[in-house]
Amino acid sequence: MRRLLDKLLGVGGARITPESLNDEGEMPEFRDVSDWINTVPLTREALAGKVVLVDFWTMSCVNCIRTLPHLAAWYEKYRDAGLVIVGVHTPEFGFEHERAVVEAAVRRFGITYPVALDNGYAMWNAYRNHYWPAHYFIDRRGRIRYHHFGEGDYAHSETVLRVLLSEDGTVLPEMTAAEETEIDFSKVGTPETYLGYERLEYLGSPEPMKMDAVSHYSTVREPASGVFYLDGDWEISREWAAPRSENAALLFKISASRVNLVLDADGPKRFRVELDGEALLDSELGADAKDDGENTIVEVNAGGMYEIVDTRGKYGEREMKLTFAEPGIRLYAFTFG
Repeated sequence: MRRLLDKLLGVGGARITPESLNDEGEMPEFRDVSDWINTVPLTREALAGKVVLVDFWTMSCVNCIRTLPHLAAWYEKYRDAGLVIVGVHTPEFGFEHERAVVEAAVRRFGITYPVALDNGYAMWNAYRNHYWPAHYFIDRRGRIRYHHFGEGDYAHSETVLRVLLSEDGTVLPEMTAAEETEIDFSKVGTPETYLGYERLEYLGSPEPMKMDAVSHYSTVREPASGVFYLDGDWEISREWAAPRSENAALLFKISASRVNLVLDADGPKRFRVELDGEALLDSELGADAKDDGENTIVEVNAGGMYEIVDTRGKYGEREMKLTFAEPGIRLYAFTFG
């Protein structure tokens, strides 16, 4: 109870008031937005008198995805009190520039508030932003009064919203306790891992990496923890790695409870997942993995983040192997929880 009270009051028990929130400058105009979803184009003038929460996100970012239920709950609860949420979708990977792909993600995540497609990073740069997710809280006068980077601290953020919404005397519905993430990140031993050469750090295959070319790679007898190994013919581009031979594989000794993988594919494709040389148990299946009666498979029908392993809070080192029966899938990044 004390921990919840501290969050409602603010960090260190300091009460959040209008005076405690700094003025961080004027809300930037919505310039050079590529397109809009769920709304006509918005302007700063059209939002005058509203409290605005600008959420920088991207559809394949697991940290962004975990914040979306909280944003949806705030929008539902406070929209009649003057809250407008604008999701600014600034893409990290190439396939995330396509409106149809983002629109499908908006439907899948149940987002009903306005979404701006920031394909040229115009809004990202206007806010001098560097993070996904990033939340900027703007008062009814169009002034930025608070910001929060990353996930978590939902009770604190909601309290900021309530302070801004009630500055003009608006009466608000009762606040409910926010649920924080159940993931124990102190037990996650494997870092976020990119597979394209632009941010490639953890490739363990002994062969020299070749950029933008198909090359043969192999595993080693004793794979190291936190390092991935390619096996077979693969092409490594700036953003992704892609199998280019039948039954090419990726081996990764991981320490986590959940494994997410950002993927894209040329039409419907599938691949096989194993832990310690075996198909996954029902209690280890990620949301996007399934048992086909013999193997654990993941079907890739569109670009996005796929949850392939979830051991339900059981942490520890496991050897994960992904096997691709045929080419046509591109792997961008692993995240772990």
